[in-house]
Amino acid sequence: MNKLIPAFLLIFILIALNAQAFASQGLHCSFTDRVVEGVKSIVIDHDQVVINENVVIPLEKSEINCSNFGRQLRFDGNEQGYQVILKTCSTEAELAGILIDNIKQEVGDISCHLN
Repeated sequence: MNKLIPAFLLIFILIALNAQAFASQGLHCSFTDRVVEGVKSIVIDHDQVVINENVVIPLEKSEINCSNFGRQLRFDGNEQGYQVILKTCSTEAELAGILIDNIKQEVGDISCHLN
């Protein structure tokens, strides 16, 4: 029974995260370690990522294997010289991944949390 409680909580968090990621108010992201120069804001709004309020990257959702977490969600997009890859492979309620500026050849680690 004690093993079921963390599993249930993880499922609940992932459902809430998925609903929040595509909610109408948007999900704000921030850089963790590496930063892409010139990127001031990253917002997930519906099924797209909006960078600096003017670059829109449509996202495609797929399922991937995440070692101990089983099948989880992955969001990918590529547009206007930027590429974004976000995954839910975590025990935390977050999307984590990378933002790539293909023109400047810079990579930044990003994390998007529930508010």
